Amino acid sequence: MTRRGALGLGFGAAMAAAFPALAQYKPTEAMLMNCIDPRVTTTSLAYMVSRGFMDKYSQFVIAGGPVGAIAPAFSHWHTAFWENLAITIQLHKIRRVVGLTHRDCGAVFVAYGEALRTDKALETAKQSEVLKTFKAEINKRHPDLAVDIGIMSLDGVVEVVS
Repeated sequence: MTRRGALGLGFGAAMAAAFPALAQYKPTEAMLMNCIDPRVTTTSLAYMVSRGFMDKYSQFVIAGGPVGAIAPAFSHWHTAFWENLAITIQLHKIRRVVGLTHRDCGAVFVAYGEALRTDKALETAKQSEVLKTFKAEINKRHPDLAVDIGIMSLDGVVEVVS
């Protein structure tokens, strides 16, 4: 081992000894499943913080968020989400999944058609349907998890879907 490697190893050991909490997982209450769209990154964080999840949630981000885990057009992505959820439950002991779609989502249009782009009622109906399917799939696979679902507008307001 080089001197630099030994120094790095020693520093890491000293930090772990001085701050044991750094080496442990923090309590995690939820997983946020949302879209990759950069227009909703800050508002998604603000939403989770407003719900009391600051530094208490993990995140799975994929095009369309819950749409990416449910839509037949993205079937090759489904396994990645379900396996990630399982390991998140195992490692972080989460008790809740928050699934958010958002308005004007390109992945939604790819999966379900361009008509949703110009018809807000149709967009709402399709996203609500997808979110309810997402929730039902989680409930079927992990019945002990609570699931919150909603559609976020681009200004960050979330319309809860029940």
